[in-house]
Amino acid sequence: MDSMRTRNAAKIKCTIPQQTVKNEKDDVMFTEDEKKTIAELKQLYLETIKLDVDLQRDIYNMEKSYEVKHNEIFDKRKKILEEFKKQNHGDASPNENVTNFWLKVLKASYTEFISKKDEKILSNLCDIRAKLFNEPTVKFIIEFHFEPNEYIANRVLTKTYFLNCLPDPDDPLSYDGAEIYKCEGCRIEWKQAKDREKKDTTSFFDFFSPPTLPEDTDDPNYCDINAILQNDFELGFYLKERVIPKAVIFFTGEIADCQSSEESESETEESDEESDAEEEEESSTNDTENDK
Repeated sequence: MDSMRTRNAAKIKCTIPQQTVKNEKDDVMFTEDEKKTIAELKQLYLETIKLDVDLQRDIYNMEKSYEVKHNEIFDKRKKILEEFKKQNHGDASPNENVTNFWLKVLKASYTEFISKKDEKILSNLCDIRAKLFNEPTVKFIIEFHFEPNEYIANRVLTKTYFLNCLPDPDDPLSYDGAEIYKCEGCRIEWKQAKDREKKDTTSFFDFFSPPTLPEDTDDPNYCDINAILQNDFELGFYLKERVIPKAVIFFTGEIADCQSSEESESETEESDEESDAEEEEESSTNDTENDK
C-alpha cells in the first residue's frame, strides 16, 4: 500500500508505541556550557510538542464539526445506489454492476484476500461509514452496513481504532504526532453453523478479529503480531481517509494507489479455485441430502 496522501497522514504514525533508548554516552561529548544550552533548546522543543498536541486536537475537533456535512453527502450517495438497485430489481452481473458497488470498491482498494464466499456476503454491503469521537477518547469507527441476508444477522459490522495524541510522560521528546495504538473488532453473528467454523483459509472477515499484541516484547509471536497490527492500523486509516470519500473512483478504476502484487493475485486465483471446489462439494452434498 502506498503512503497515505491525506490531510492528517503526516500526523498519524501507525506503529506500536515503544520507548526510546537513550545513549548516556552522548552527554560525555558536550561541555557543561553546551549541556546547559542543549537543555534550553530541548525545553523549547517541548513547547513545540505542546503546540503540536493542541494542533492535533483542533484538527480532530474541526474534522468532527464537518462530519454531519459529510454524512449528508454520503446519505445522498446511499440513496442513489438504493434507487438504482430498486430500478434494476437487484439484478447484477457478478462484481461488475453498480448493484455491487461496495464490493467492487473493496476489491479495488483492499490489499488482503477476498474469497468467493466473501464476495457473496459482501454483495449485501450497502454502505461504509466512518464515525469520529474526540471525547473522552480520540478514536474512529469504521462501520460496514449490510442489507438483510442469509449469511450474517448483523446489520452493521464495526472496527474501532484508538488514537493516542499525547506524548509519553517518560519520554516526551520521542513524540512524533498522534498514533493509532489499538484496534477492536466486533462479534459476527453467523446464521449458518458452517460459517462459524474457523478455517485455515484467510477471509476478509478476519478483519473484524484483530490479534492481541503480547505485553512481553520477547514473546516469539510479538514481531509477527506487531506487523499484522501495523498493517491493520494503516488499512483502517486508509479506509477512513481515502476509500470512503473516494469510493466512486475506486469503483470506476480511476484511482489505483492500492494495487495487489502479482504474487497476491496468484495466491487469490489459487484460493478462489479451492473455494470453488469447496462450493461444488457443498452443493453436491446438499443435492444428495435433498434426494434422500
